[in-house]
Amino acid sequence: MNTSRFHPIEKFMQFLMDVIPFLLLGVSPKVLALHLVLYGVNGFFQHCNIQLQFGWLNYLVSSSDLHRWHHSQKIEESNYNYGNNIILWDVLFGSFYWPKNRNVSRIGLLNEEYPQNFSDQLTAPLIQDIDKKNKPVIGIIDLFINWGIRRKVSSLKKSLYNDFEHDVLHFQNVQEKVLMTFLASNKNTVIGKKYHFETIKNVEDYLNKVLIQQYEDFRALIMQQAASPNSFSFVQDPFMMFNKTSGSTAEPKLIPITEQTFNHLQQSQQISLAIQYQWVPEAYQGKILGIVSPSIDSMTEYDIPIGSASGHFYKNMPKIVKRKYVVPHRVFEIEHFEDKYYSILLLALQHKNITYIGTANPSTILKLNELLNTYKWDLLRDLKNKKIRSDRNIKSDIKKRIQNSLKPSKKRLVEIESIFTMNENVTFKMLWPHVALLTSWSGGSCGIALSSALELLPSKTQVIDPGYLSSEFRGSITLNPKNQGGIPTFQHHFFEFIPTDAFENGDQKSLLLNQLELNHEYYVIITTDSGLVRYQMNDIIRVVGFHHQCPLIVFVQKGNGITNITGEKLHEGQALKALEQLKLPLAFAQILADETTFKYHVYLELAHPILLDKHALAEQLDSFIQLQNSEYQEKRKSNRLKPIQIQFLKNGTYDSIKKASVAKGQNESQFKTILLQYQSKYPFDLKQYIQE
Repeated sequence: MNTSRFHPIEKFMQFLMDVIPFLLLGVSPKVLALHLVLYGVNGFFQHCNIQLQFGWLNYLVSSSDLHRWHHSQKIEESNYNYGNNIILWDVLFGSFYWPKNRNVSRIGLLNEEYPQNFSDQLTAPLIQDIDKKNKPVIGIIDLFINWGIRRKVSSLKKSLYNDFEHDVLHFQNVQEKVLMTFLASNKNTVIGKKYHFETIKNVEDYLNKVLIQQYEDFRALIMQQAASPNSFSFVQDPFMMFNKTSGSTAEPKLIPITEQTFNHLQQSQQISLAIQYQWVPEAYQGKILGIVSPSIDSMTEYDIPIGSASGHFYKNMPKIVKRKYVVPHRVFEIEHFEDKYYSILLLALQHKNITYIGTANPSTILKLNELLNTYKWDLLRDLKNKKIRSDRNIKSDIKKRIQNSLKPSKKRLVEIESIFTMNENVTFKMLWPHVALLTSWSGGSCGIALSSALELLPSKTQVIDPGYLSSEFRGSITLNPKNQGGIPTFQHHFFEFIPTDAFENGDQKSLLLNQLELNHEYYVIITTDSGLVRYQMNDIIRVVGFHHQCPLIVFVQKGNGITNITGEKLHEGQALKALEQLKLPLAFAQILADETTFKYHVYLELAHPILLDKHALAEQLDSFIQLQNSEYQEKRKSNRLKPIQIQFLKNGTYDSIKKASVAKGQNESQFKTILLQYQSKYPFDLKQYIQE
């Protein structure tokens, strides 16, 4: 039966080439009939699984002796014997292959998971390399969208990306142009007049005349422009919306987003798309599970939206592109976290062919997997009924939107039920075996959850950090996934840096991009397109490499992630490395410095239950930190620092902290914790979450 397994389109094209020309030439129908009979009979002999000896006919006929080699799994054997009926052309052009002293070892496709059902086999030949790799089978419309994405990436490389690469060669000149353009545009703002922007002639002038600022220096001006849009008191552009993040006071920070900000964010996102596609093209073959904040979360008293720029782009992407995404934007507007994540799971479960997962914080993966195992039978029931359980607190219009999107195939339902039945603990890799890319933060405290999240995903899944990203601005575009190094967004913002040691000693003298050194750490000072002038981000970055002399940076920690009880000056990065050496499945970790007892309290929430001796673990962690910090080691030896104390936290602690933080103004999708803090300043009481 193998001889008849041809794709309908292939047979149609073959008929056009084999028969139509002869019909047009007036060849007798009897001759054509004889040709087709001989062709069909030879096809049966070519593919039959019996031992036939063709002898000298092998130099004339494309026989089973020869054709078996064409089906070999080894390319050095299969790249021969292309003749369909006669072998003459292979003999003439050197592609004839007939080793007489051995047989073919393995024939067939390298992909042993090649689709077996009829409908999937109709689209499979249109999916690149599916004969070699286990890839998701997708529909005709998705194949068309994928073709459009390839064309888009190709266009970006020729235009935007090439311009970007050209600017990288002259990055410091570009930086000066960015600054001078900003100063010229904003000379009539309150800050512009205060510092006489029109008199500033170069970068050195700017650094000498303008002081480093905090958000509270801007708050009144931002609110003044929000109340009176035509005043342009803060920036010479109208406010389109605000990003919201927690501030140093009880009142959250509102960060203006202008039209220029949107344009620059879109450019950065397109460059990022071209880079990600270059590294992991298979990530864009199937469906995309993207998780963002809602585009509009609330409104100010001045009718300016407060929301998320990433949510805005997600909501307003072209309809044809939205087909790639498994979660409609309305789902992100669900207020209750558990109901939101339940809905995301419900929508994602019906698709096996998810190849890309994007979420700023990897702890989201851990939470989704926890809910998956808690409610797996409810999820399956709702999928079968195409209806969300009634006790979920979801607005009726959003619920209707979700239910209209529930269209699982019978095959997928059977597959999910089988996975749920056979596995007590279900993981993402079982349900979505084709995930090729996870875009998620890998730096700072997020690294703790990332290692646990990757255990739940297929082993082939690559991680690309979305870059140094905050509510204030997008600071970098990840260029190298091997070290997650990102090119600073030098085309849009003006960067300054202060070495960490100098900053902590009160030195405010800043360096420029071209003055940074490999493996050194710096505080970031930024002047953004949305009006933040010499703004102290309180973020620490590290230089991990260079691209055409332009530094590649990664986020290390928040600047206040440093504690000093007895002179040890423990950095969050040092504590993080020590925790990583414990190799624990962590969902969340918090280290608090207690100045009254001269002790570090370590609180750990495990991603899944595991038996551990917390006293032995504390000794291990203590020794690992000593290796990271010689001052800490000295203070421990002298007993000025007391032994570390470890407590395990109840499941769900991180979620409780996240909910409370979001309520105070943190952006949900960009929420991240500061691993190392002082106990006296820590805003939550962790004792209530301790697991006895």
